[in-house]
Amino acid sequence: MEKEKNEEVDEKSSCISLLMLPEGCIVDILDLTSPRDVCHLSLVSTSLCCVADSDSVWPNFLPSDYRSIIARSSTPIPEFRSLKDIYVYLSHNHVLIDEGHKSFSLDKWTGKKCYFLGARDLNIVWSNTQEYWEWISPTESRFPEVAQLKFVWWLEIWSTIRAGILSSLICYAVYFVYKLNEDYYSGFDPRDVEVSVGISGVEAKNMQIVCLTMCDSPYNPPSPYLTDDWPDHGPLFELRDDGWFELEIGEIFTENKDDCIELRVQEVKSGRIK
Repeated sequence: MEKEKNEEVDEKSSCISLLMLPEGCIVDILDLTSPRDVCHLSLVSTSLCCVADSDSVWPNFLPSDYRSIIARSSTPIPEFRSLKDIYVYLSHNHVLIDEGHKSFSLDKWTGKKCYFLGARDLNIVWSNTQEYWEWISPTESRFPEVAQLKFVWWLEIWSTIRAGILSSLICYAVYFVYKLNEDYYSGFDPRDVEVSVGISGVEAKNMQIVCLTMCDSPYNPPSPYLTDDWPDHGPLFELRDDGWFELEIGEIFTENKDDCIELRVQEVKSGRIK
C-alpha cells in the first residue's frame, strides 16, 4: 500500500515538473514518445491537454505524405479541425484510394502506414475468364469489387508493392484475407498451397506451405481429394469478427525504399479442381 502511494506521488511530481517547462520543451519531449503516450498525458491536466492536442505535436506522428494519400481517396473525406483529428480518423477508418483498388489506414498505437490491396490490385491468373472467376460487389467488403472463384485447376495470385510507400525500417506482417461460401467445394490439398513474401527478382527464401481450409470445418464438406496430412509447420488461418478468414503469409522488413515487395499465394502442383 505504501509502495503504491509513493508511486502515485512520484507520478504527480513528474507531471508537475513537466508542466514547469516551456511549451516548446514539452512538445520536444512528446515528439520522443508515441501517440498512445501523448493521449494518456493529455488526461493528466488541462495544460498538458492543450499542448498534447496541439498541431505542434501531431505532425511527428503523421506520415509526411498523408496529404497526397488523402487526395487519392475515392470516398469523401470530412473536414478536420486539427492534425490530431486527422490521425484519429486515419487510425479508425480505412480510406479507399487509387480508384478503390487499395485501402489505407494508420496503426492506432504507432502511426505506421497500413495498406490493404483489393482484388483489383492483385494479379489473379484467369481472373478475366468468366468460366473460372467472376467479379462481384458484396456489401460486406470494403472494396467495390472482389474476385469470386468458380473453379480452376491452376491457382496463382500475386502482387507487388513498393517499399517506398510504406513506413521505413519497419517489419511488416503480410496477410491474405479471403472468404468461403458455405456451399463451396474444396480441392485445396493442405500439402500444396504455397505462400511467400520477398523482394521481387530475388528468390523467396520464406516460402511456406499453408492450409486455406480445414477438413472438419463446417465450411468444408467432405471431399475425396482432401487428406489429413497437415503441414508440420506454418501459419494457420483465423476467422475474423467480420466473417472473413485471415492468414499470415510472411513478414518483410522495409530497409530499402527502392525495393519492390512481392506477395504470392499459389496452388499449381496438384492439378485438382479448386
